Amino acid sequence: MEELSRKLSEIDALETWKDHVQGFSRHEVAEVYERAQPLWVHRMIYENKLYLHPDVIEQLERQDCIPNDLHKRMIWASLIASDESPNSKRRMYKIKDGLIRKYGQDWWEDVYSRLKHVYAAKERIKKIHSGSAVSAFIANTFIGSEAANDERIKALRMIPRS
Repeated sequence: MEELSRKLSEIDALETWKDHVQGFSRHEVAEVYERAQPLWVHRMIYENKLYLHPDVIEQLERQDCIPNDLHKRMIWASLIASDESPNSKRRMYKIKDGLIRKYGQDWWEDVYSRLKHVYAAKERIKKIHSGSAVSAFIANTFIGSEAANDERIKALRMIPRS
């Protein structure tokens, strides 16, 4: 079970976890998910793959990366808004259907209402690294990396924390 939990925690596409637990009992799946979830959240935060308000990140860290219901909504909004693949729209509708089945229409509407804020923050963060000269400055200088980090935090503050 521990190995499966670790394997799941390395998969960015949270909605595909169910494909990796085929053949296990409901109880085993629940146990694996419970172990994998904080590992996944921790990894995604430290790889800068989740677009969450800095205060929310601090809350998650204080809670050992175990998200509450509101955090889960924020995380799903981050995953959907950060998808830049050619099939992002199809993936969003697949996630939407799954979330509605599991949590209900109101839960999905809350996730959906968060998307524009996350998308705006993501785009602002992308602009930080636009251009090879800027990217080199950020990568090779302390001042550049600090400035980029400060700008990232400002962008993440655009995302509501509640």
